[in-house]
Amino acid sequence: MGNELATYQQQAYDYVREQIINLGFKPGEFITDAQITEQLKISRTPVREAFQRLEKEGLLVNEARKGWRVYMLDLEDIHEIFELKITIEGMLIGKAAACSDAGLRKDLADALADMKVSVEANDSDTWLQADIHLHNTLFLMANNERAEQVIKNLNDQWHRLRLGYVALQGRTTTSIVEHEAFTRSVLSGDAEKAERQMREHLARVRDDLINLVKKLVMPFSNSGF
Repeated sequence: MGNELATYQQQAYDYVREQIINLGFKPGEFITDAQITEQLKISRTPVREAFQRLEKEGLLVNEARKGWRVYMLDLEDIHEIFELKITIEGMLIGKAAACSDAGLRKDLADALADMKVSVEANDSDTWLQADIHLHNTLFLMANNERAEQVIKNLNDQWHRLRLGYVALQGRTTTSIVEHEAFTRSVLSGDAEKAERQMREHLARVRDDLINLVKKLVMPFSNSGF
């Protein structure tokens, strides 16, 4: 019975998380355990446990007497998210540069090549998948699972903005230059240079994202996004 409940909890967690990060559930929208129970045809207990897990990860907020609300970002959230990303991913890429695993090094080069092809084809969906592949490979090369989980959780929190960011005209072209620079530094074993380039890249992403929000989101939102 315990394993069955754990399976249902994972099912509820995966479903709600996917809906949140891909805007199936909108920022500020309230959802209930009864709603998810009906949609997934499972009992309330694993759904409530999934909600608590998502609350710990910053994707849901439990408001007294109101229920569970999908989290809303503000500009301060973006600053905090990227302050952590810049620090942790800077450290991780330095460790990745010391990795000698031939298979992982090839995966990294292949991911970069896929990103370049997607830019030439103006295919933002393929670009995003190649970007995820590249960063996942860097995580494997750095070999720090806890840091990886922290970054993936942070990425979940700004994922819906990431979709709009990737669609920005010209941003992928600029970004591929930055990705190529720090990837080449990793492959050449230059940890110090790779770390500096990663930090600069993430700072540019943060600044572009804030400009996007100020111009295209905040004029139409009174509270958050």
